[in-house]
Amino acid sequence: MKNLLVATILLATLSGCALLSSQIAVLHQLPKDPSGTTYAMVPFKEQEGRLQHKAYEEAVRQQLNSNGFRETTLDQAQTVVFFAYGIDTGKGVVSSYPIIGQTGVEACTSTSCLDSSPWPTYGVVGTRKTLETQYTRVLRLDIVDKQALTEGNIKKLYEGKVVSRGFSNQLAEVLPEMVKALFEDFPGQSGSTRTSSQVTDSSAFFGDFL
Repeated sequence: MKNLLVATILLATLSGCALLSSQIAVLHQLPKDPSGTTYAMVPFKEQEGRLQHKAYEEAVRQQLNSNGFRETTLDQAQTVVFFAYGIDTGKGVVSSYPIIGQTGVEACTSTSCLDSSPWPTYGVVGTRKTLETQYTRVLRLDIVDKQALTEGNIKKLYEGKVVSRGFSNQLAEVLPEMVKALFEDFPGQSGSTRTSSQVTDSSAFFGDFL
């Protein structure tokens, strides 16, 4: 697993992509296959009318629908979906990056060699340290029972939380990727936590780690 993570990081670095790492925790009472469950999304008061929230809402909608949920009107829905998100002001962290370069040469002894010219070898030749600002981004998604809600009670059927730390403060670019991470294994095992690593080529991110 460690070697896989290192390979993923190097791939992202060399290809000009960025790596988004998220920690996901879920609690739920949903069936393993929630197909057919109807829902309505309801924004919190401070989210109403915000264009960016509508974009986030669409990202959640696509994931719910792809998992068999069916959106309907609030009066017809079995469940109500709420979600909230935020980002902190960041903190300074010292990061260390590998420097890749030529480490030497070696003779080619294979029968497939075109000639006997030495071949350069490459690897880590040093490290570079930088001071950057790391941000913590959080996404919470709740699915609640609509009937209980109309009776003045909150009965949560699903509660998911995604925490991501990285060097991008562009929540509009990071949050859709966090939504994807949440639904990678949906609904998942209740009480479980997992880590998701995604490589993205979005030019809005800066640095190799989002």
